[in-house]
Amino acid sequence: MHPTKSLKGLKSDLLLNKKIVVAVTSSIAAIEAPKLMRELIRHGAEVHCIMTEETKDIIGKYALEFGCGNEVIDKITGKIEHVSIYNECDGMIIFPATANIISKVSLNIADNIVNTTAMMFLEKKPIIIAPSMHQNMLDTVKGHLKNLSEKRNVHVMNSKLEEEKAKAISIEEVVNLTILVFSDKKAEKERKKVLILGGGTVEPIDKVRVITNLSSGKTCFSLSESFCKAGYHVEVIKGLGKDVPYYIKSYEVLTANSMLKKALEVGKDFDIIISCAAISDYTPEITIDGKIDSEISEQTLKLVKTPKVLNELRKKFPKKIIIGYKAEYGLNNEELTEKALDRLNKYNLNLIIANDLSKHYFGDDSTEVFFITKKSIEREYGSKNKISEKIVEIVNKL
Repeated sequence: MHPTKSLKGLKSDLLLNKKIVVAVTSSIAAIEAPKLMRELIRHGAEVHCIMTEETKDIIGKYALEFGCGNEVIDKITGKIEHVSIYNECDGMIIFPATANIISKVSLNIADNIVNTTAMMFLEKKPIIIAPSMHQNMLDTVKGHLKNLSEKRNVHVMNSKLEEEKAKAISIEEVVNLTILVFSDKKAEKERKKVLILGGGTVEPIDKVRVITNLSSGKTCFSLSESFCKAGYHVEVIKGLGKDVPYYIKSYEVLTANSMLKKALEVGKDFDIIISCAAISDYTPEITIDGKIDSEISEQTLKLVKTPKVLNELRKKFPKKIIIGYKAEYGLNNEELTEKALDRLNKYNLNLIIANDLSKHYFGDDSTEVFFITKKSIEREYGSKNKISEKIVEIVNKL
């Protein structure tokens, strides 16, 4: 079994049952093509690869075969490979796309396997084009890129301009666009939808200083990854902390109020809402317009309570599955579970996850938690990924 088979669907099934051909041309960015193909496979795709003859001077066929797990084709023979590739694959990614290949595809010139195959796909099946070349060359082919972008089913990506070069688009950006273009829209509508609130919030004292906490955002990251891998449609409302996986839609917020406002706004479209965010309980009554003078020897801040997000969500969405977290510090297990159970009942939650920060503080990769429902209390220890996978199992049974 080729090693790529063990990678299939490792991150998600967003490209499951999709067959994509990656066409590699002779830009130095071709060395990134194996990474691109493997990342597509991690989202469920079956990947085939074609390359121009000139590309062999940049990267070998074996390296590309290692990336996709299939034989790499570099020329057209009596097997009419360009036709069989078109018949077999759902779409095409030209990565990297040189000025030469862009110009030829735009002008309908077919003199190698890449542009000949592109002629088959053009305006019939989706093509993603990721340019990579010197900026002067990019300026020269702008007309061709415009011509191609106006054609049906052609998606021309914007290069990263740096050091007078139009550098290849990042692997993550290409895969993200591929998911948007090729994912099964009907299957996407049928997925259960999970909205996750994560990270730490910020409450401004003045235009410079804030009150916040040390939330790392790691729990939000692992939860979103685990639910996506399990086949859910996932979106995240995120404060400070680790960014969520690139293939998951997220909304950036700062304050407790802005997180609540966004959750109430988008939550109507979700089946399940999970709040693992470290949301500020208090905010300054008055925010100073400017910067408090640092020479003042004393300052007194009056803090007022922020709205309880879980309470407001339950009032707005009485029938949805809502899951909360309860973090305490220095309590014994009985005290911790009692407090968590009280919150579960107070806000009529479907599940609450309780943990003691004195044992595993913000940012730890492992944690000890209690899963609490109205019927049971279960204790679990392990990595945040393991805990997140357990939460998915529990949610599947709710």
